[in-house]
Amino acid sequence: MGTELQRAGVRPEECYELCNLTHPEWVSGVHQAYVDGGARCLLTNTFQANPAALGRHGLDDKLEEINAAAVTLCWASAGPERFVLGSIGPFEPCDIPSMARLVAYLTGVDAILLETWSDAEALGRLLQAHEHLWNPAELPLVVSFTYRRSTEHGAPPFVPGGISPEETAHIAERFGAVALGVNCGRDIGMDETIDIVRRYRATTTLPLLARPNAGTPRRVGDGWDYPRTPDMMAARLPELIAAGATLIGGCCGTTPAHMAAFRHVLQSL
Repeated sequence: MGTELQRAGVRPEECYELCNLTHPEWVSGVHQAYVDGGARCLLTNTFQANPAALGRHGLDDKLEEINAAAVTLCWASAGPERFVLGSIGPFEPCDIPSMARLVAYLTGVDAILLETWSDAEALGRLLQAHEHLWNPAELPLVVSFTYRRSTEHGAPPFVPGGISPEETAHIAERFGAVALGVNCGRDIGMDETIDIVRRYRATTTLPLLARPNAGTPRRVGDGWDYPRTPDMMAARLPELIAAGATLIGGCCGTTPAHMAAFRHVLQSL
């Protein structure tokens, strides 16, 4: 969503989530492009629609309006035959009142996706101890962590703080996630993503979500250039599935063309 909105005209310093109100046609256009590419599940444009991030833009009072509009726009493209996940990215302070505000105005989604989280232990404590206070509707929770590449030869990628994929799998199971994922991460490519999924699968029976980046980008003008083409990424999907992934998607830089290439490979399998 972020890189596609950049292509539509949003500048890097602007609030991407505000587009739900100011440029709903841009957001709807992105959703529809992914549907046309074969996506079966869409994410709301709410990754950083939280009190802290919106407050930096002077938009904290718009949180509820932004989130509610995001759900409406997402469903308009998804239709009844697809799924909609409410996206919540990392934020500080990650407290119960803030989480309650976010979830309350994502009403109508099929599940909540906590994506690109890096503080696994803090998130685990929050969700395990107090979920009933901020998720009274008991929406299913999908949790996806971001990793860093280890500088030690042969060592696996890790969540900041030195937490291994195996440990994050245990945390996800402890607080009742319905699925566990990996997405994003600087210099985390398909090799690393496959390794993380394989380590997940050796530890847990949860459904596994893999959403790799289209590579680490380089800055070009006001936007970013991502090196991995749709065909390059799609060619690795059989390995990703063999490692244990049961839910496939894309993160930064993966375009509707990437999803179309993914869909072609998945159908051929």
